[in-house]
Amino acid sequence: MSLQIPYIGTVKSRFAEPANPGIMREEQSVIEIFEDYADGLFKIELSDYLEVYFHFDKAASYDLQTYTYTGDYKGVFATRSPRRPSQIGSTLVKLIERRGNTLVVQGLDALDGTPVLDIKPMHIPLTEEEVAGAEIHSRKNNPRKQVFSDIWANRTDRLMLDAARMHGHFCPGLALGVMMATRAMQLMRSNSDGLEDLLAITETNNCITDGIQYVTGCSFGNNGLIFKDIGKTAFTLARRDGKGYRIASRADAIEYMRQASPLFSESYQKVVAENDRSEEVVVKFKVTGIEKAFATLALDFDKLFTVEEVTVKIPAYAPVHESIVCDKCGEPVMASRIIHQNESNLCMPCAGHRTAELIGHGISIETNPNSAKE
Repeated sequence: MSLQIPYIGTVKSRFAEPANPGIMREEQSVIEIFEDYADGLFKIELSDYLEVYFHFDKAASYDLQTYTYTGDYKGVFATRSPRRPSQIGSTLVKLIERRGNTLVVQGLDALDGTPVLDIKPMHIPLTEEEVAGAEIHSRKNNPRKQVFSDIWANRTDRLMLDAARMHGHFCPGLALGVMMATRAMQLMRSNSDGLEDLLAITETNNCITDGIQYVTGCSFGNNGLIFKDIGKTAFTLARRDGKGYRIASRADAIEYMRQASPLFSESYQKVVAENDRSEEVVVKFKVTGIEKAFATLALDFDKLFTVEEVTVKIPAYAPVHESIVCDKCGEPVMASRIIHQNESNLCMPCAGHRTAELIGHGISIETNPNSAKE
């Protein structure tokens, strides 16, 4: 049995070749409906959102299992890949305007000249309860869905707004971390589900690392973040096979940023370098920090950073250790950190062992391991 579906119109878009779908959905497109079907648009302007069905007429042959744009490997029916048996695509779009038999829409990720098969009005939840319920359901299934969307669309301003929730304030360092991580994620076309298949290797523990953690999803808590105490504004994003990209600050990047925003440099010197925490100085630092951070996002990426394709050594997956109770303090401790001393199982502080700690200066050795017990 065969099914014949007529073309009812065609897409007019500035994208003639495949591009980042996140960026495509940010742009407006035009759908021109053929005259024979124009009457079918009657009252369509009463709908805010439309489901547009179209023909992937330029798509290559399909595979039943394929890689998604973000690097996931799935069955084709679990993806929105254009390479599929039916060659039918669908996208939810916002109706901006109707001009006779022409529709101006936003959100359409179809190429210029794509044949349109059908258009249907789409119900969008309107009540607060429906919106909240849809958001909770979406975040349960993919907690980083919005982050991925912002990455592919290069919405670094939105990414920095959210990264600042963790970092606590806005500053150029956070902006640099967001920019570096966004570019690396776009190059890798991968995502992070917190299961150590994507690893971020940072060479500093300053502000940029918070931007890197938020955008990549690689953190100390999910063992996806590796810290090398080198002191460079640089980081590498790699997959489990060790292949990835290293992004590093250029030698003249600081001067380039200083010329772009000289006022922040003065505030930074007083608050951070000289530890002047007087209220007036700190307020000025925060205000100029906001301006400088968002101004940094607009700077030329290639004047700030170098990008290098690399292959790095990746550690094995983090092991799971049983917990052993310290015979002295009574607290459970990872078995790998237990010290066997005088036939007792002791935690490192109780055994008097010096421990390594990550502080603002980098990795250091604690001088008085028993201070917390005394």
